[in-house]
Amino acid sequence: MVVVIFMGAGLLAFGLSFWLTRRLQRPRPDGDQRSQGRSPQTGPQNGFMPPSSPTQLPSSPATDLDRQVRDLLGQGRLIDAVKRVREVNGCSLSDAKAYVEERLP
Repeated sequence: MVVVIFMGAGLLAFGLSFWLTRRLQRPRPDGDQRSQGRSPQTGPQNGFMPPSSPTQLPSSPATDLDRQVRDLLGQGRLIDAVKRVREVNGCSLSDAKAYVEERLP
């Protein structure tokens, strides 16, 4: 009887860990775009876009993120700037906040 209980508990723990692992590996939808009625971005996730002409060089993802953060800060959207940093870098809230505060005008 005790063996059956331990096997059941082990099976339950395995199933829960498998479900949780799969759930955490799933890409999260972008909340900002859904709430504003826009479709999610279809471009690459790392910020690299191939040049449209041979003479045009792509901007680095860090430069692009800096520009986006400065634009949002210029519009007075501090929280959106922190959200954008977290989306791109996948960092913690405190790290994203520190990143944005370094770029305050």
